[in-house]
Amino acid sequence: MVGVWVGARMTWVDPVYYGPLIAAIAAFFVCAAGNVVNDIRDIEIDRIAHPGRVLVTEGLSVKFANWIAAICNLLAIISAVAVNFEVTIMVLAAIALLYGYNYGLKKVPLAGNIAVALLAALTFMTGGLAVDTVLALNLPGPIVPALFAFLLHLVREIVKDVEDIEGDRIAGYRSLPIVTGVSKSLSLAILLFLLLGFTTLVPVMMSWYGRMYEIIAIYLVVLPMLVLLIILWGNPNHKMLRIVSTGLKIGMVLGLVAFIVN
Repeated sequence: MVGVWVGARMTWVDPVYYGPLIAAIAAFFVCAAGNVVNDIRDIEIDRIAHPGRVLVTEGLSVKFANWIAAICNLLAIISAVAVNFEVTIMVLAAIALLYGYNYGLKKVPLAGNIAVALLAALTFMTGGLAVDTVLALNLPGPIVPALFAFLLHLVREIVKDVEDIEGDRIAGYRSLPIVTGVSKSLSLAILLFLLLGFTTLVPVMMSWYGRMYEIIAIYLVVLPMLVLLIILWGNPNHKMLRIVSTGLKIGMVLGLVAFIVN
């Protein structure tokens, strides 16, 4: 929801509230439904990797979870239709991507990671399209945070695959670390993060954003996380994987703050 608002804020000339608010609600329901379906599909993996999750412990039934997902998707579509055609297309694309991910793409090396990263990027573009369909495609509008989100989420998805490698192997998934090995997967993650670093520098070089963006995005997110990723590459133990995964989550939040205060 915050991503949608950031995308909207980076698009409007004067504040606009109705479209971004309803689009943010649609994004909330899409994300909720996607996470429910993911938990349903990953029950066997979660028995090993996340044994405390509610479906694993049978705190909720799978049937009930399916109903939650269906209702959330329906509410997302209704909300999107109440904004405009472009937002409706984005929401339908997000729902399709999530089902594609959960029912096939996650078993294809890197394809599932890219799908999740695209979903993260779509939130910013949806916010922009909820304001103005032309301005949303102009630089330095929502395209910049969308690219930042895509690369950051892609790196985190690869790290998560390394963290979940044992569960994925038992479940028969062909994740990137299983196919190429942990070292090569983390090497790719570092290369992608270096690309993210360059992408983060462009707005600074172009004088699109102010000093606060530079401090937060570069000095609080990119540089510390690059150091952690290099350490992880040299010592990919479970503790370090958890630290890096958590660090990337924090980086996502700080990235949002950087764009908000620019």
